[in-house]
Amino acid sequence: MKIFKVCHTCDRIIGEIELNDLTGNNSDPIMDIIGNVAYALCTDCLHDMETKPRNVYH
Repeated sequence: MKIFKVCHTCDRIIGEIELNDLTGNNSDPIMDIIGNVAYALCTDCLHDMETKPRNVYH
C-alpha cells in the first residue's frame, strides 16, 4: 500500500512511499504518520527553518 508524503509546513506533496518501506531500517525518524499520510519537511521549508545567529524563533 502506498501513502502520500506531505510537507508539515507548506502541505506540498513530496512524493509517495510504500508502507512496507516504513517498517525497515531505512525509515525517516522525524516522519509523522497519520492515517495514510506521512508528514515530513520538504527541502525548501527545511532550508527556511535553519537557525541563523541573529534570528530569534519563538
